[in-house]
Amino acid sequence: MLLSVLAVSCINRQRVETVRYNVLDSIPVEKPVLDEKYRFNTEDFKELVTVSFERGHINISDVPSGIEVVRSLHGVKFVSHRGGVEFRLSGRGDNAFCSVVSDSSVLVTLSGVALSCEGGSPLHIATPATAYIQCAGRQTNYLVDIPVATDTVKTAAALSLDCDAVFTGYSMLALHGSRRNAVYSTGRIIVDGPALSVENSVRDGVSAIGGIAIVNGNVKIKAVKDAVKSKRGNVLFMGGNCVLASTGEKGDGVQASSIFMYGGSVDVKTKGAASRGFNAKRSVYAIDGSLSVLTEGDALFAAKKNDYSSSACIKCDESVYIGGGYLNLENRAKAGKGINCNGRMQMDGGVLLLRNYGEGIEHPTISEAYASAKGIKCDSVISINGGRMEVLVFGEGERCEGIESKEDLVLAGEADVYVYATDDAINTGGNVTIDGGRLYAYSVANDGIDSNGKITVNGGLVVANGSGVPEQGFDCDFDGNFTVTSGTVVAIGGYMGRSPNMPRSKATTQISLAVTGMELLRGKYVNLCDGDGSLLLSYRLPRTLESGAVLFSCPSLAENGNYNISVADTVVAASHLGNGLFAGGSCKGADAVCDVRLEALATNVDGEGNVESLPADTTDVKPGMMPPPPFGGGGGKFPPPPPGGFGNFPPPGKGAPGMPPPGFNFDDIPDSIKSKFFGPGGKPNMPFPPRRGNTEGYNATNLPGGGW
Repeated sequence: MLLSVLAVSCINRQRVETVRYNVLDSIPVEKPVLDEKYRFNTEDFKELVTVSFERGHINISDVPSGIEVVRSLHGVKFVSHRGGVEFRLSGRGDNAFCSVVSDSSVLVTLSGVALSCEGGSPLHIATPATAYIQCAGRQTNYLVDIPVATDTVKTAAALSLDCDAVFTGYSMLALHGSRRNAVYSTGRIIVDGPALSVENSVRDGVSAIGGIAIVNGNVKIKAVKDAVKSKRGNVLFMGGNCVLASTGEKGDGVQASSIFMYGGSVDVKTKGAASRGFNAKRSVYAIDGSLSVLTEGDALFAAKKNDYSSSACIKCDESVYIGGGYLNLENRAKAGKGINCNGRMQMDGGVLLLRNYGEGIEHPTISEAYASAKGIKCDSVISINGGRMEVLVFGEGERCEGIESKEDLVLAGEADVYVYATDDAINTGGNVTIDGGRLYAYSVANDGIDSNGKITVNGGLVVANGSGVPEQGFDCDFDGNFTVTSGTVVAIGGYMGRSPNMPRSKATTQISLAVTGMELLRGKYVNLCDGDGSLLLSYRLPRTLESGAVLFSCPSLAENGNYNISVADTVVAASHLGNGLFAGGSCKGADAVCDVRLEALATNVDGEGNVESLPADTTDVKPGMMPPPPFGGGGGKFPPPPPGGFGNFPPPGKGAPGMPPPGFNFDDIPDSIKSKFFGPGGKPNMPFPPRRGNTEGYNATNLPGGGW
């Protein structure tokens, strides 16, 4: 029932469809139905009281027994002790009001009425049951409250409701919340049919202590703070069309305990600093419907915390679930986030298109105070089991990443994921596990996929693009944490030591081949062919690298097999797997780079054609320990010392951290180098790590690969 979803304290744990990686405790995928107590039936209201406002007069029809009428200078109050009564309001009242207090359900029909009131609500309804507000007539109905100097009421509203309320009918109600709110309710609000328009609200548009549900109708709200706000309940979108706007600092399009998208169309725009489209104290669930969010505005610096607060299209303290529908999220705020989730995130279906144009921000004097623009930031596990996800982060600056998970990231099922970012396309504090789906990760200036734990590929198709030495397609610190048992893996980028990160864990069962020191030219095709000249894989290079690395791994590679790596201007392939990756066909006419016989699970060919068969990496790095230096290609041992040793390093203990070595004189550095790399006093003026690469001409309409 809708009532049970609106109330935070009694959310039903409904049966969910089993998915391979269900990281959420419960997923309310079934669309709730309207509780019987909220169903409007005109037959329930057979008594009629008409109220007509005209030229300072209030004309009232005969009033049935059990209804008390209290007149005042500017308005009228009805106290009803009987049920089944309809109060029908019409006409224009300047500085006039109407109040209806009833012991039972009541119907208030707005039939071409326009009321304005100074320092008070032009319409107030109170009942322990349900109030039905019917918008009728051919004219627009208006409710306007006018501010006075002494007005400090926090619950001030053009329409004040001390009850659960259902909006119904077929005409429009326009409200001006000039004192604080346009609509304020101590209970729940349900919109089922009419058109609601909040032209102006100096605080919140529609605010309720309980839940808010948009079942049907057209809702347009512009507010300084929150357009739609449920202080203690949930907000549900089940149908209709909503256009919501917030213009003030820390303003939200929708704020609630949890937010549910079951249908309809919702368009949200926020412009204030640190504003959010959807802001949930608990969770956000997108099951169906269409959601479009645009956030703009600056980040706010909190001096007490030495931290920034920035905007987000979706912000929640617990979890995000996407099971269907269409989500179009765009962030143009400084250091803003597309999705900012303090808990877990799961996607099983639907379409998520996310674009972030915000730049990173750093405090001018406090080095530890900074904020970054990110596509998706999640403090726990991210699980993607289905649907289509496209995450694009165009803002420049350190840590402007596509998808960041503080814990694990899992990809399975039939998911299609495309990630483009300035910094790491994907970065996890835990493990990356790919059991299915298709993943394309492209970094402009860092790693394609960077895991601070393990990377495991058990299936699917993965293409990872790093920006060049030392950034890589895959980065998992050392090869003992990289496992491939099945699937198709292609990576380009740089390499550490002699090879890039290669799958050399003890659990790896699928062969991989890397070629390093290659000149990679944008637009050319790098081909993997077998000994008979048949094309296994061909990848159209999206960038130019003077000395890059290419990694292939696929089920077709076999131990003791002969293979060829070549580069061609064109390719004739049997199939396009997506994003510039092709399979099948012939390698004839290509410029051979190297021929190699695979005699181990991992093989690397350097720029001079030297073939190295790499054994399994058995390095054991315990949690919390630094991984071994990656001189052997993401793991391995130190290279042998050069002839004559390493030179005259200062003896241990003679140099303090951060101090130059003995004999170093800053004044001896040529001025041309000083101005490029150092600021006043010899302080380096370039970020670390140094930025590599650039946008390479790519934008939202011209992406590398071209998309799945």
